Amino acid sequence: MKQKRIRILIEGRLQGMNFRLQTQQAAKGLDLVGFVRTLSDGRVEIEAQGHEDNLEKLLEWVQQEPHSSQIRSILFRYDDPVSYSEFNVR
Repeated sequence: MKQKRIRILIEGRLQGMNFRLQTQQAAKGLDLVGFVRTLSDGRVEIEAQGHEDNLEKLLEWVQQEPHSSQIRSILFRYDDPVSYSEFNVR
């Protein structure tokens, strides 16, 4: 199955909730590689790569409680794959 990459930008108040570590655990559980980080403007960026079904599951996970109640907006787009070896918190 062909690899895909998704970039997700999340606006909201997520810093105090261990969101990045939870995202890393979720991504690793879905056999995805890439990263999650907080941008200078406070948004959280997730870039994940793997099978399309698992990318969809990660996107669904982001939208679930409890963190979804703190999210104001989610933007995402699919891109061509790049080279990642694991999923990191940056």
